[in-house]
Amino acid sequence: MHRTSSTTTRRVLYALLALSLSGVTGAASALNIYFDQNATWRYVNATASTTQVVPANWLAADFDDSGWFSGNAPFTSNPANPASTFGSDASFGNAGAPYGGIAPAIPASGTLWSVNYDPFVRIAFDLAAPTALTLWLAVDNGINSMYLNGVQATGSVNAEGQGFRWEHVFDISADYTHAGTNVLAMQLEDHGGSTAFMAVLTSDDTAQNPVFTTNPPPVRDVPEPAGLGLVLAGLAGFRRVRRTRDSAAV
Repeated sequence: MHRTSSTTTRRVLYALLALSLSGVTGAASALNIYFDQNATWRYVNATASTTQVVPANWLAADFDDSGWFSGNAPFTSNPANPASTFGSDASFGNAGAPYGGIAPAIPASGTLWSVNYDPFVRIAFDLAAPTALTLWLAVDNGINSMYLNGVQATGSVNAEGQGFRWEHVFDISADYTHAGTNVLAMQLEDHGGSTAFMAVLTSDDTAQNPVFTTNPPPVRDVPEPAGLGLVLAGLAGFRRVRRTRDSAAV
């Protein structure tokens, strides 16, 4: 059992690391951005030519998606003009929230997501330490399922209507993340008409948003404090020396 002081020390170190080794940062008032609206995703089943059989473990953080296709968001039925498949930012009024100011334009090109297909998409991002996050989503029509590091989301995403920046905003507790590579996996869904999807992942925006999931967080291996490891190594060495001396004295 670890002492409370050790746990507190680790949390303080994690917080300091997150501050010093954060993601891409814009203006001083902006949030840290871990992936932006034009990020590159791994995907399958977005079109007839990208269809693959998807194994049951596609949602796992350690799933090998190197055989999937790669494309930048937005995913849309009109990749030559993605803005035409998204609604007006004025409809929600928070398009600039992840950026601490005016939002950048919707990217001028994207990846084809054909109507009536339900693509699987995955994206990996790195964190210096367990970090509280905010996920910003725009999607037409919906999201069938979402997973962060293998934990399924319970937050509700509507299944109809045009995509807007940012119609769905979720808070993610640091308990669901870890130092190193993290993976967000989703299956999008379409019900006809146009398609549109993009997302931004930032540090916690401090607003009280719906939570991403109420499912239990993944179990993380907690490293032993460095000092304890040295003590144990020293004791093992002392015992070896003592055994050697006792054998020599016989």
